[in-house]
Amino acid sequence: MIRVEVDQESLRYVQNRLGLMQRKAPQVISAALNDTARSARVKLATKAREAYTVKSANFKREMKIRRATYSRLTAEIKSQGKPLKLTSFRTSAGSRTSGAKANVVKGRGLQAIVSRITGNKAFKGSGSLNGQIYQRRGKSRYPLKVFSSNSIPVMIGNEEKVYGIVEPKIKSDLQKNMERQIKRLVG
Repeated sequence: MIRVEVDQESLRYVQNRLGLMQRKAPQVISAALNDTARSARVKLATKAREAYTVKSANFKREMKIRRATYSRLTAEIKSQGKPLKLTSFRTSAGSRTSGAKANVVKGRGLQAIVSRITGNKAFKGSGSLNGQIYQRRGKSRYPLKVFSSNSIPVMIGNEEKVYGIVEPKIKSDLQKNMERQIKRLVG
């Protein structure tokens, strides 16, 4: 969960800027917080798709915004979700000798999926196996292990590739949105 909120110093700043209309400060701040949360959701999704090879455009749908109100001056971006199937990322069925390959993080290229213990190669299922990437657990035909990767909340929360890069932009957007809302109200 990512919170967008204002501190007491920002609240006093807005009240001073509004002058006689300082009782409208919660209205200005909540509108600025909600605008910032909407733009932050888009920026987080864009940055995550730049860092990962995920095909899914479900990022926006997976991130819900809890809007700020006049009495609760905090907007929250909540993201929930299960780990994505490996086929949501860049994969290749490969050949019978090389096995299936996958690339989750951009810039690493397709890498073969081979068990370190048994040496079994992964393969792309067909028919009732729904085209997912599987690997045999032993020498026998079954049981099979289905591969999955990071969930959307894990991708978004990555400090060095996604959230850590977007956080300063979120803070600067909040300041700009507060100024814009003040100008809109004061005229």
